[in-house]
Amino acid sequence: MGNKEKRVLGALALGALTAFGIVGCTTENRETLSDGTPVTEQITAIRVDVPVGGVTLRVEDGAPVSLHRQVTYTGRHPGKTYSVENGTLVLGGCSQCGVDYEVVVPRELAISGGIGTGKITLTRAASVDLHGDVGDLKVLSSSGPVNLRTGTGDIEVGLAKPGAVTANAEVGKITVTVPDGAYQVRAKSEVGGVETGGVRQDQASPNVLDLTAGTGKVTVKTA
Repeated sequence: MGNKEKRVLGALALGALTAFGIVGCTTENRETLSDGTPVTEQITAIRVDVPVGGVTLRVEDGAPVSLHRQVTYTGRHPGKTYSVENGTLVLGGCSQCGVDYEVVVPRELAISGGIGTGKITLTRAASVDLHGDVGDLKVLSSSGPVNLRTGTGDIEVGLAKPGAVTANAEVGKITVTVPDGAYQVRAKSEVGGVETGGVRQDQASPNVLDLTAGTGKVTVKTA
């Protein structure tokens, strides 16, 4: 067995152990709660710190910040899993649980942090810097730089205007959709191939697309 195959199996095993080890071994002793609340504090950024779960975030211009969560847990009631720290909304987790968040914000914000096992989907962001162990990362209509890293999972990025994207997937495909413009494309895949047809390339462009996949195809296309 080669290093690549070992890395794939290791990532899959890590995801299974993380998901089932934290949330619980059987379904019989799991509880689920669902709640939502407005966030009254002024929010200037969002940080993701979720061991197991997921995050879906979208912008509704002028709307109040609101948060809905679904928590699957064993043992004690998990209580509050998010906080506001100096204007940053922190989406966290808890022991023996998984937390899925749906968040609405009134404008584009900087998003950072990471998730252990789970999926993140963002629609409209000022900038993104996220990492994940196991799960897909999707960033749509971003107006600023995007930096994404995942162990096992697909990465999908859509830019609202020409800009820079850095993406690294050890196991998973990378798809980047860009508006018309010139880009400096640095794309490679160990296993899977690279496709950049239709994208205007200029090695002097500040719009750098730095995309690396271990096992998985890398695709850059125009909107």
